[in-house]
Amino acid sequence: MTMKDFFLILTFVCIAVYSYAQSNQRFETEYAKLFQIKKETYNHKDYLSKSINLLDSTSFFADLVNNNSAYIYYLLTNFSTNENDDMLLAITDSAQLQNQYIEILHNDTAFNVIMHQLTQQISDDSNFRPDTISMDDLLNMAVKYFYILKINEEGNYVGKVCGGLNPIQQTESERKPHIEAFCFTTILNHYQDPDYPMYTEFVKGIKALYTLNLGIDIDDRLLRAQGAMFMFMRNNTALKDLLEVEYEAKKEMLPFVLKTNK
Repeated sequence: MTMKDFFLILTFVCIAVYSYAQSNQRFETEYAKLFQIKKETYNHKDYLSKSINLLDSTSFFADLVNNNSAYIYYLLTNFSTNENDDMLLAITDSAQLQNQYIEILHNDTAFNVIMHQLTQQISDDSNFRPDTISMDDLLNMAVKYFYILKINEEGNYVGKVCGGLNPIQQTESERKPHIEAFCFTTILNHYQDPDYPMYTEFVKGIKALYTLNLGIDIDDRLLRAQGAMFMFMRNNTALKDLLEVEYEAKKEMLPFVLKTNK
C-alpha cells in the first residue's frame, strides 16, 4: 500500500467517523444547559419562570439555538407539558427544581418529537423529510397573532400580539408548532421594523375597523372585528413580504419548505 492510498483510506475513515458522530447528536443532551426554571413571586403569589439560555460555542447546536432562541422559547412555553407545575411549585430547593424540570422535559414525548423535528436537518440530515407548506398556510397562521382582545368600556378596540393570548386553539383543528413559532417570532422580531413595521400595520387595521359598523351587541361586534382584522392582515403586503424574506433568511434551520408559485 502506498502512502497516497493510506492517506485516502484515513481521510475516508475520518469522514465516516465525523458523519456517524454528526448523525448521532441528540438535542436532549443539551436540555440541562438550555432550559432553566425558577420560582418567583408576584403580588405574594409564587409562579414558575421558564427561560432559555444560550449555548456555548462548542455545542453542536450552538448556532441553531443562539440564533433562534425566541423560536425555541415559543415551542417550550406552548408545547411542553405543564401538568407537573403544581408539583414543581412545591419544591423549595432551586437545584432540585431545575433537575426535576429537566427530567420532566426528557420524559415529555410530544415535546421531544417537536425538538427532533427542529434539529433533524443538522443532526440527522439523511433522514430529514420536511413538510411542504404554502404562503397561504403561513398567512393563515400569522394573522391569528394580530388579535382584537376585547372592546373596552369606552367602546374602543384593544389589540394585542401575543404568543399565549390568541385564537389559535379556537380556529385551528390541528396545531402546527413550527409554523406557529416561525410566524410569531417573525412578527415579534419585526414589530418596530422600519422596513416591515408590523406594529404600524396592526394600528392601520384597527383604525380601519372604526369605519365599519360591526354590531350593536358587543360580543357580536368583537367577533366580527376579530375576523375583519384577520382578513385585513391576510391581504397585507408588508406581512406577506416579511414572511417571505424571513423564510429565506431562516430556511436552513426550519423543518418545513415553503412552496412557491415560480
